[in-house]
Amino acid sequence: MSSVIVMALLFVVMLLIISSLLVGVWQEKRRFKQALGLEARLSPHAVDRHSMGVLPLQEGRLVSVAEAKNQLLFTLPAAWYNRRRSFVSLGLLLMVCLTLSVQSGLAGGTIQTVTKGLAFTFLRPNAPIDIQPIAHPIVLTASAHLVRIDSADRNQYYTDDQWRTWSYSSCSGIAMAMVMNSYGRHLIAADVLQREANLGVWDVNLGLLRDDGIGMTAAYYGFDNDTSHSRTLQDVIAIANKGNPVIVSVRDSYYFPGGHIFVVRGGDGQYVSIADSSPGNFTRMSYAMFQGMWQGLSVVLTPRKQ
Repeated sequence: MSSVIVMALLFVVMLLIISSLLVGVWQEKRRFKQALGLEARLSPHAVDRHSMGVLPLQEGRLVSVAEAKNQLLFTLPAAWYNRRRSFVSLGLLLMVCLTLSVQSGLAGGTIQTVTKGLAFTFLRPNAPIDIQPIAHPIVLTASAHLVRIDSADRNQYYTDDQWRTWSYSSCSGIAMAMVMNSYGRHLIAADVLQREANLGVWDVNLGLLRDDGIGMTAAYYGFDNDTSHSRTLQDVIAIANKGNPVIVSVRDSYYFPGGHIFVVRGGDGQYVSIADSSPGNFTRMSYAMFQGMWQGLSVVLTPRKQ
């Protein structure tokens, strides 16, 4: 609400500045026309051919006839600019003050955070900076090419009915689709989910029915699988960082009470990088958060060698 009020005030200040400039120009032009009319009425009545004609003042001084002929064009006096410059400066200052007064509302405290950070840096120039290298998947590998698929995307299903019913239990099929697409396939969620249903390893209400269902489904598309319940988190991250995304199953009483499946695409010493099809769209988790919900299943899919 405060941001709306400030925007309205800024708009009013801008209008006042523009209106002042336009009114000032109009008034000066009106005075100029009045001066020209007065000059025209006085010119036929010369007092003496050796005398200077009676002309209106130009910036506080008399001008000769010769000078008047060269000043018929409308110009604004220097004093006008000085007055308007002061008014515009005050208006701009007011706009800046209004903006800064609600910086926390407009920028969520970003400016304050940056300011505090800068102050801390300058006050403690010798303070150590905690910079840790972040591990990333090797370039030109499946982990680097993996693209998230949204379970709520209508284009991932053949029909509206599938979209309305399958999307709530589609995580296993989408996880496989993301991994296989990262190796060059072009699958949508419905392709894989339909194959899982045909194999009897997936149910629209219960989701994936058996862990080996991932390997069985991937085999149909020409993929080998390495399914394990004994890998450590470090093992999973190392595999993903070397270029092979890893499918994992998780369960959490708050985020995923019914269980969920997503893909680990890499990680570093503190965080796990993931591709999550759920509306929460997790992109990374701390080690503690991940291990608190991980069910131990990890599946590595790789294209079958011909």
